[in-house]
Amino acid sequence: MRYRPAILEKQFKMFKDGQMEVIEEILASERERLFDYLIRMTGQLSKSMDTSIEASNVVGAVADHEESLQDLLVILYKTARNFAIDAWNADTSKLENIAYESEKSAEKKLIMISLEHVLRSLAPKQREILLLHERYGFAPDEIFEITSFSMSDVEETFALTLGIVESAMSGNSNSVPELMTKLQVFPLPESNSDTTQNLSLVFKNLKKSSRRTPSAWLRLLLWIVLVSGTVLSVWKYDYILKIFSEYLSSANE
Repeated sequence: MRYRPAILEKQFKMFKDGQMEVIEEILASERERLFDYLIRMTGQLSKSMDTSIEASNVVGAVADHEESLQDLLVILYKTARNFAIDAWNADTSKLENIAYESEKSAEKKLIMISLEHVLRSLAPKQREILLLHERYGFAPDEIFEITSFSMSDVEETFALTLGIVESAMSGNSNSVPELMTKLQVFPLPESNSDTTQNLSLVFKNLKKSSRRTPSAWLRLLLWIVLVSGTVLSVWKYDYILKIFSEYLSSANE
């Protein structure tokens, strides 16, 4: 997790060489990690998803101004953080990652869930700095750029936090940085054609059922009354006209 796919550097070079469409692939690849960062700090699934997409769109439009992939990623994370700042540092104590449900190794699952609990128990600033450094691979000066925390604050908080987590996970032989790279990513929400189709069927059924509602029947009854009234009026007019004509004929005789 901490180290991004090598192909991203190659794709960024292609982008800088004029293949503008490649930026979409770069941002799509990073969106999973960006979403993981956002949800771990806000605890809000839908907001984290919307923010990751919105930030990707904004940064993608000005990506040609950045000289390196890492510069681009710093701006991406900073933009996403600013967009989600109203929900930042939320209480994530009850945040559960369903990705662990598919973990086959009970021992590994227990270790990872223990680490997840430790992370969620940290103060928000501690959690964020540790995540940015040990999980998403940002250097202290880049964390300063993303968060606006002072350099000394970043360095001191990181050292303190690393000690806290190492102490909490002291029964494990793996180092905290190594464990941080093995945490399961929060899965991105997915929408598919089946969902859309199901919704369309629901609305279709609602439209069908609405034809059987009392209001629909009342409208139909009113329409029948109006038509009947019109027909009756025309019939009465013709009848009266006929009688009047017969009266005139008899008077002339």
